[in-house]
Formats: sequence, structure tokens, C-alpha cells
Amino acid sequence: MKWLTMGLLVVLAGCGSSEHALRGGKAPSWANRAPGGWMCTLDGKAGMCSMGMVSGIRGDAAMRRTAAAERARVGLQRLFDTYSASLFKSYQSATTDFRDAAEEQHLEQAMKTFSAGHLSGVEIRDYWEDEKDNGYALAFLAIDDFTAALDKMGNLSQRTKQIIRANAERVHEELRQEEERRDVR
Repeated sequence: MKWLTMGLLVVLAGCGSSEHALRGGKAPSWANRAPGGWMCTLDGKAGMCSMGMVSGIRGDAAMRRTAAAERARVGLQRLFDTYSASLFKSYQSATTDFRDAAEEQHLEQAMKTFSAGHLSGVEIRDYWEDEKDNGYALAFLAIDDFTAALDKMGNLSQRTKQIIRANAERVHEELRQEEERRDVR
């Protein structure tokens, strides 16, 4: 009876949590975010974060890490400049001769997205892998580093740099206030 009780406790302990145990431990909250960027605070510094994920690379851990990190960097870049084009075509027809009906439908969708630019100061702050060899990377760009990089850009006027700096700080503050109001984090 003692062994049965102990075995039952082990089984129940394994089923008790809705979180899954992973090779890298419990998934960090950022690994469950959608790819792309969001405002964040890391180590007391306000900035922008992005998550990059890669799957299907089994034998090469270095390649997994590099691919996830590059995808996280691209997610940050997309916050600043993205060209996107989309085309959707739909055709539908129904014909009947009062005995037999013929219906047809054809759908097509094409999308193209392009992003290019230069971001200085982007750091890969964290990396995590699950038991299926999916790799996740967290990229971070501090607002202070971003505004310092603006000062180094020779092709922008001083006025443009001031506007960008003010807008970056304002948007981050608005998002922080909205998150506090909605109790999000």
C-alpha cells in the first residue's frame, strides 16, 4: 500500500502543473510573445525587445542560436521600417440548369514584406531552448543606446534627431502607462 501511495503521488505531481517542463527549464515569458517588437524594461533600462525563434535545426546548436538571434534583430528592425504589399484574389461561380449545379471557387493570396536598415546597440540578452530543439532569442535595444546612435548619424539634421528622440521617449512612456493601467507585464 505504501508503494502504491508513493507511486500515485509521483504520477499526480507530474500532472499537477499546466506548465510543461522543458530542457531549458520553465519557458521565459518573452519566449511566448509573438515575433516582432514590444516596449520593455530590462535591468532598469527602458527599451524595445523582440523575440526570434527557429525550429527544425537538430544537430547544430550554434546555428540554432545564430538563427534565433538574427530573427530577433530583424523583429526590432521591422519596428522602424517595413515595406509591405499584399494581393488577394477571389473568384466564385455557381451555375445551374435546374437539374445539376456546378460550383467553383478559386482563391489566391500573395504577400511581400521588406525591411532594411541599420540599428546600433542591439544586444541579444537571453537565449532559451525547449526539448524539441526550438531555439528562442531575446534582442534588446535600450532607448538611451538608440538615441545615442542617432547622434552619430551624420545624414540626419539635428532637428530630425530631436524629433525622433522625443517620439521614442514619448511612445515608451505612453506604453508604460497603458500597461500599468491594464496591469500588463
